[in-house]
Amino acid sequence: MFRVISALVVVGLLFLGINNPVHAEDHGKPPVEELEKQFDQLIELETNKENEVKKYDSIDRLEQEFKSIMVWPLADHYVDTFFEERDGKLIKIARDGPVRLLDNKDYTLEKINENHYKLTQPNENNMRGEYTLTIHYKYEAGKWVFADRMNHVANDSSGGEMPDTATNLPLTMALGSTVMLAGGLLLVARKRVNA
Repeated sequence: MFRVISALVVVGLLFLGINNPVHAEDHGKPPVEELEKQFDQLIELETNKENEVKKYDSIDRLEQEFKSIMVWPLADHYVDTFFEERDGKLIKIARDGPVRLLDNKDYTLEKINENHYKLTQPNENNMRGEYTLTIHYKYEAGKWVFADRMNHVANDSSGGEMPDTATNLPLTMALGSTVMLAGGLLLVARKRVNA
């Protein structure tokens, strides 16, 4: 019974995305330009005339590359949105790319805590109008990664903000919390029965 409860708690922690964070105070700020360059290189992979990606031969391999610079729900989003496998070949889907950080415009990098920074960059273009790019960086497994990238459109007719990316992280966190709660209740019930 104890093994089942322990397993439920571990699964709950995994669903919540709680890892063993590094609690060092010297990992500094995220390497914004370096991460953005890696992101650009992955989004703008070279293709042939049939939109077949030249550098990677499988979606799984490409997904691993995205996961090296961002959390898995975000990596899944970008791979699913911009790439697909057809007839054993990796294809780049023809569509507008995501909003990018512009290196010729100022941005604000705000420290949330030692392991979390938030970047914001307002901009405007003909396609989107006024918008603000928001990027969250997290320090995980000894390195900085993208935790989220959103594009908030200021001139949206519905009056709300429209994210450029959406993740299933809130649902995953709720499921993880539920599993952890169930494990905790089983642990308490077991202690009462044994007492």
